[in-house]
Amino acid sequence: MSYEYLQEDVIPVKLSKVVGRIEERAVELSQKDEERAVRLHQESIVIDFHLHLTVLPENMKDFEILARSGRPAMGFEGVKRSGMTATFCAFGGSMARRSSPTPWQFNDLIWDLGIRQADIDHHQDAVIRGYSVKNILEAEKSGRTAVIPHIENAQMIDNDLDRLDVLYGLGVRCMGLTYNSRTTIADGCTERTDCGLSSFGFKVIERMNRLGMLIDVSHSSPIATKEAVEASKVPCCCTHTFAQGVYDNPKGKSDDLLKLMAEHGGVVGVEAVPNITCFKKLQTIFDVIDHVDYIVKLVGIDHVAIGTDTMFGDHVEFHKYIREIINLTDVVKDFPATHFEYIENPGQWPNITRALVARGYSDEEIKKIIGGNVLRLLEQTIG
Repeated sequence: MSYEYLQEDVIPVKLSKVVGRIEERAVELSQKDEERAVRLHQESIVIDFHLHLTVLPENMKDFEILARSGRPAMGFEGVKRSGMTATFCAFGGSMARRSSPTPWQFNDLIWDLGIRQADIDHHQDAVIRGYSVKNILEAEKSGRTAVIPHIENAQMIDNDLDRLDVLYGLGVRCMGLTYNSRTTIADGCTERTDCGLSSFGFKVIERMNRLGMLIDVSHSSPIATKEAVEASKVPCCCTHTFAQGVYDNPKGKSDDLLKLMAEHGGVVGVEAVPNITCFKKLQTIFDVIDHVDYIVKLVGIDHVAIGTDTMFGDHVEFHKYIREIINLTDVVKDFPATHFEYIENPGQWPNITRALVARGYSDEEIKKIIGGNVLRLLEQTIG
């Protein structure tokens, strides 16, 4: 459990179950394919390009208490079940609002980075800090998961470039230029207009390149995405998005942007968020793989990854609660599904490998999708 090293109960609400909140099932395979999937998952570098290791409250009415407490819990038990070598883990945001009801405050982010990495340091049986490719390879050798700090929204740097250096010094290795709304850097994917990058935004791109901080345009507007990819001296990424050609939603990326990302050496992580990645009443892991198939066919196997954007707890109820707080209204229009079957939480990650086996991908292709492509990108960017 989180913060158990304090030997006192410091989490103010009852948390959701990390394992067994809903009935969990493995993707059904033949015995031969199941053995292959298990082997592949065990012998591969497995990287989730973006997720939330935080645990939601059992009752979403308690969310505000938890978010303002400064003690977000992480699902270490689920991490152990996942088989992940590394993950880009989201810090800050709606779960980290100790000082303000408004997310993405700089002081709250600093607190979140410090308090949660202290917790990580006291759960070395499951996780280690991840700042580099070297740490990922160390995690692979020891059977643990390297947790790489990722920030979805650079809003909190305001107009101060040096805050990027501060965040890099505190372990942040990947950052989104925007969330859904406009920042001082760029427009977001649901903004009323699309003016792309600001003049300051181009300076941010340059500083992130110099620092070795990976640029994420998952939530950025189409023009901002295009300008960032073209301005950066190293490849950019979408840690968690999907193909608008499969499901037309402003959070996804058009064919032209997916092609541009690939042309510049970038990698696109496909997410598994209910009612955003697709809009069916029953949503399963194979709806996620539909996006993988589409992007592979469009730009090639070397530019596709998985960034599930999952968390521990009821993701749909969470979105209902925070839809107004973080401007999700244009992205989540309704809630036909209660969860994504087979990949409801990070602990179900082996089902990603199973689903790729079921879809007929080769061993080499699967290894690229579940981690190899991200590892190659990190060697070129964060080192």
